Amino acid sequence: MAQTREAAANTAVQRLFTKNDPTDIKSEPELSSISKKFIYNDINKQIRLSTAKQELLTLVVLTANNTPEDIPAHVEGALRAGATPEQVHESIFHCTPYVALPKVKTALERFDQVMEMLKIKPCAPAGTTTDQTRHEAGLAVQRAIFGAENIDKMNASAPADQKHINDYLSANCFGDYYTRKVLDVKERELITFTAIVTLGGCEPQAKAHAAANISVGNSRQDLLDALTIALPYIGYPRTLNGLSCVNAIAPSK
Repeated sequence: MAQTREAAANTAVQRLFTKNDPTDIKSEPELSSISKKFIYNDINKQIRLSTAKQELLTLVVLTANNTPEDIPAHVEGALRAGATPEQVHESIFHCTPYVALPKVKTALERFDQVMEMLKIKPCAPAGTTTDQTRHEAGLAVQRAIFGAENIDKMNASAPADQKHINDYLSANCFGDYYTRKVLDVKERELITFTAIVTLGGCEPQAKAHAAANISVGNSRQDLLDALTIALPYIGYPRTLNGLSCVNAIAPSK
């Protein structure tokens, strides 16, 4: 006999969270019930990414939204779903050049609290570049993802007074972050797209990174999964804007 929406949602919640159900709102049981059944039944049934990746992308959304109160529960959920502490750490860490340091700092503080509570040792440094190599390494990643001709043309045509921004994109955004260990470029691009869509108002960048995801081997379904995971936390307007970006790059067949 098929489970009801409520039973299926409860099963999913019990599998992920030992104590704190992120949808539990003590003073609003009706909203709690609607949210739990929507996220942990309706959305779960639609997602093709693994549960671990779903939890990692949820942490990206919470970081970009600057809503850290639910991060500890989803850190534990990601770990219980099979993600490693390093994968959880890097998923949050990678958001930095897109959502900015203060949000990531707050999210990582909550992550560290969970690691301490579970007596898990801190993650080892994951950087692979030096001050001397970061620009060249980042530029190589940019060229591989977006096409050498496109990146070289963008850099060559930049006005003199903004060339430092282009240099920062290569050395910092890509050199300091995309070259790190633990996550591959496909995982990092999906995180980037999810973070940008969560921010809202960044449709040119969301469209560019939708194309980048396809370029590195992610699928339209992966992008739709990311949007579907984000939807309960970012609402329909930002989700539909992100969907328009995906459809412009990888339309439904």
